Amino acid sequence: MSESNLKRTTIMADEEMLYKIELIARREGRSKAAVIREALVAYVTAAEEEQPAEDPLLRLIGLAGETAVPTYMANGQDEADILENISLQTGFALRDEKDAA
Repeated sequence: MSESNLKRTTIMADEEMLYKIELIARREGRSKAAVIREALVAYVTAAEEEQPAEDPLLRLIGLAGETAVPTYMANGQDEADILENISLQTGFALRDEKDAA
């Protein structure tokens, strides 16, 4: 971690926790800030492993509405489905006659 990438912040901690951090820092010959940074990295890494950050692409699922029909593209029919449902000129889905009304 490069010093130039670090941003300064302030945290509140009780005396006992600060004392324990100081003991660890002295024992390991490091600064208290380095010990705190390492603890933060370990905590955030563990939290992300428990519940990974939401993939923004997954939020798109369901945006097509209730009438959208999921397509299983690995069934060998993907080319036929594309040719039948996508305009080759525009690349957009073809509109059904009921959608045009």
